Amino acid sequence: MRKVIVAFDGTHYSNGAFGLAKRLNESEKILLVGAFLPELDFSGLGYVFGGGGLYVPLQIEIDEDKVDENIQRFEDECVRNNIEFRIHKDHSPYAISKLQKESRFADLMILGSQKFYENLRLEVPNEYLRDILHDTECPVIVAPEKFDYPENVILAYDGTRSSVFAIKMFSYLFSDLCDCSTTLVYATPKHQPEMPDEDYMKELACRHFRDLTFLQLEQQEMSVFLQEISKPMLVTGAFGRSGLSNLFKRSFCTSYMSEYRYPVFIAHK
Repeated sequence: MRKVIVAFDGTHYSNGAFGLAKRLNESEKILLVGAFLPELDFSGLGYVFGGGGLYVPLQIEIDEDKVDENIQRFEDECVRNNIEFRIHKDHSPYAISKLQKESRFADLMILGSQKFYENLRLEVPNEYLRDILHDTECPVIVAPEKFDYPENVILAYDGTRSSVFAIKMFSYLFSDLCDCSTTLVYATPKHQPEMPDEDYMKELACRHFRDLTFLQLEQQEMSVFLQEISKPMLVTGAFGRSGLSNLFKRSFCTSYMSEYRYPVFIAHK
């Protein structure tokens, strides 16, 4: 049994996030922790990221009735689908930090991406989500509101330990998806045209993925390639740092999540 956190922010109830948790429970029974956080308004820019951690946003909006309604809905759906569950409700200014700590004791976190992007009124909307994911101590799936359960897996590899770690963690957590058509993609940077540690990577990946293809592309070809894949899940290392930033343009992953295209599995070491 795995422990999975599904995080709901404010009055938003993510059908996509819960639907994914439901599907995971059908494959293998899970303990599902519903984390209900305050709705955060970042328009005032009253926070700082970095070594000192996350500071308190200027405003926290709480609609207790709506949050309680969402909690009841979560409980009802868990009971209806035979999912063991716990409720963690926290409206303190440190709710996000506590969520990060709780991730240390979980196997996986699911975030519904839609509300995160609706709430982020910044010129560069991936900064907040990037830092939250960077500090999370378990793998994360960012789930769009509407998507089909993956039939194709895209492993983003750039030779860093984060990208290798993400591939291993995905194979441990989603053994059922390891039977899907899988493509390990290396986007060729100018300074390193050859796939790093190719023999090692093949030895590892071929042990876990049954239908595996290795593909090497120019970086500018990545977006076209991903758009042609039906019902994919993208597996990547550190979000916006090292692995992902080396593979794609800075906003690539963010733009695709914000358009509700497909789920993204993120893990870093």
